[in-house]
Amino acid sequence: MDFREKIGAAAERVIREHGLAKTTTKQIAKAAGCSEGSLYNYFRAKEDLFLHVVRNQLTNFMGVLTRLPDRIGKGSVQDNLEEVAAAGLADFLHSMPLLCSVFSETSLLDRLREGMTERNEGPHRANEALAAYLSGEQRLGRIRAGVDPKAAADLLLGSCFQHAFQLRFMGMEKSEEERRQYVRMRVRELTHGIEA
Repeated sequence: MDFREKIGAAAERVIREHGLAKTTTKQIAKAAGCSEGSLYNYFRAKEDLFLHVVRNQLTNFMGVLTRLPDRIGKGSVQDNLEEVAAAGLADFLHSMPLLCSVFSETSLLDRLREGMTERNEGPHRANEALAAYLSGEQRLGRIRAGVDPKAAADLLLGSCFQHAFQLRFMGMEKSEEERRQYVRMRVRELTHGIEA
């Protein structure tokens, strides 16, 4: 792990402990084992450090989505969708507290939007990637012709996001097996309606 990533990991720990609004660069520097001034060798401002942490919250999910084009026509549609949904649910659960706190900081949210726009990123890209996969499967005849791939992607990812929100809001923990069961049930219902 390079020093920039070490600072990012320390920032994430401090933010989770104290909340975004109460986190200071002094606390982050102490957790990272460096001087406060050293942070600015890697990040222009405190907000840039926070944005770095936020962007790293969904890396597992994004990795699965990046590999989806190679999965078209391979394996079963249900297995492929389960992999996407399981990664999405896990990352949504992990990132929910931090992502929600960004909404309370208007200037930070604006900077996050600007940065994502510059890099052609955003939460809609996950839905687009899944819809593109479903369209590919549809072209091969593995998804019914009348199915709207975008709507199917929205239904699956939306249910995972909503489930993560509910679990975090209620303070509930679920085991990995319980999360997998949730994913299996949602994907089974979805594929029952869309598979050819």
